[in-house]
Amino acid sequence: MRLGDWRLSATAFRIATLALCAGVLASCASSGPVGGTSVTTVANASSATLDAKSVKGFGKILVTSSGRTLYMLSVDPPGASNCIGSCAIVWPALTAGGKTIKAGPGVNPSLVSSFKRSDGIKQVLYNKHALYTFEQDTGPGMLSGQGVTTYGGVWWVISATGKPVTGQ
Repeated sequence: MRLGDWRLSATAFRIATLALCAGVLASCASSGPVGGTSVTTVANASSATLDAKSVKGFGKILVTSSGRTLYMLSVDPPGASNCIGSCAIVWPALTAGGKTIKAGPGVNPSLVSSFKRSDGIKQVLYNKHALYTFEQDTGPGMLSGQGVTTYGGVWWVISATGKPVTGQ
């Protein structure tokens, strides 16, 4: 390889690297709203429903009205959330977007409530546990977040009784 060919290859490498970085930054920028907060709304209607689904080995667990598994973070204080920034992108908070949350069959309506997060978003609670979905659960019935240790705690699915399911 001649010296001139090397300079051309180095320039091409730099251009390719810059293009790759620009693509990565663009995809990160579109992964959640401004401020690094991501939310999952339960429905596009005036009310939404939390459902309970029987899952072998877990019993009845909470899911969204579209069947997505709901989780809680072990280090969240009762009625609040420690999941902000990049955590909220990986584990989107379940919000009602101003809608009324209804308890579906098997869900105790007295355990359903909400609170206002530090970013101003109203997040859904069940038995004082902040509720989240998991970005790697790409469809109904997936449980890939169960038992994951990250963001300072462990992620558990929530039983219809309002307790974390720490098995499996």
